[in-house]
Amino acid sequence: MRGAVAAQALGVFEPYVDAMFDQMWAEPKQLDDPAVIGAALTAAGLPAARLFELVQTQPVKDQLLANTTAAVERGTFGAPTFFVGDAIYFGKDRLRDVEEALAGP
Repeated sequence: MRGAVAAQALGVFEPYVDAMFDQMWAEPKQLDDPAVIGAALTAAGLPAARLFELVQTQPVKDQLLANTTAAVERGTFGAPTFFVGDAIYFGKDRLRDVEEALAGP
């Protein structure tokens, strides 16, 4: 999650999320291994070394804490969680529901 905050700071949030979710669900990898994460980031064309640096900084840690607090207050309990208006959708199996909600009636 600190990686996501760091990716936002670098302006590469969307490709970071795509790469990490792919590694979590589509091509499951051992994401508790920094070498595996680094390889996945590099393969996705992301600045792995810079992301690894940023995740260790206090501003990134502080932002993650603030994000987590706000998410919990809103009802989030895992990832991926999506909000469309006040409606909450949890899980990749709900992506179609999110798309339909975004498309409107």
